[in-house]
Amino acid sequence: MNANVRNILAVDTSSRVLSVALRSGESVFETNLEGTPRHSEQLIGLIEDGLRRLKLKKSDLETLIWGLGPGSFTGLRIGLSVLKGFHLGLRKKSYGASSLDLIALSSGLVSGELAVCVDARREHIYAAKYQFKKGAVKKVLKDSLLSFDQLIQKTGKETMFTGDALAAYGDSIRKKLGKNVLFLSPSFWYPRASQSLFLNESKREWLTPLSLRTMVPRYFRSSEAEERLKRK
Repeated sequence: MNANVRNILAVDTSSRVLSVALRSGESVFETNLEGTPRHSEQLIGLIEDGLRRLKLKKSDLETLIWGLGPGSFTGLRIGLSVLKGFHLGLRKKSYGASSLDLIALSSGLVSGELAVCVDARREHIYAAKYQFKKGAVKKVLKDSLLSFDQLIQKTGKETMFTGDALAAYGDSIRKKLGKNVLFLSPSFWYPRASQSLFLNESKREWLTPLSLRTMVPRYFRSSEAEERLKRK
């Protein structure tokens, strides 16, 4: 991918925060709709608002970058359906990003070890781990679906934690690793699409080229409805 591409649309729909970012030259638009956003109703409107503010048409876009999860089944399906429509209609290059990577990069850390933990429900956690050193970041645990005990085995007292799984598992993590273990503020728990713009500029190897066939969410598990059907 050409780092000099100037008109980029980036989206993440994997969490309760609906995140959209656009870049045109040196101008950047970003919106992160928190609370209880209705992804299916609001995503297109946010994209159109960003295009309008940057004085772009859809046809001006050169690259599309979408968060692929892991995260909300429904949110990801909505986001990927929009990406497929844009990809087919605009015939532009499309790339996927790990939503856990976007959370990690939003942390602003310069040094230390960070575990990103997203609640996967049904007593599991989506997790990845990163090492920050002098402002550079290295991924040391790939995106995984873990039990709580597995998460504890892969982290330690020096690990910092972020992600919405802390709402459900934070107290248990402190009981296992000590009350002084560091949790980032909830404002850093969710993916920010603007970090996809950073990946395009500085860590393009973290982006995955997408075709229509490979535009699928990273679930790492069956949905609850699919698992119930299998049990029947």
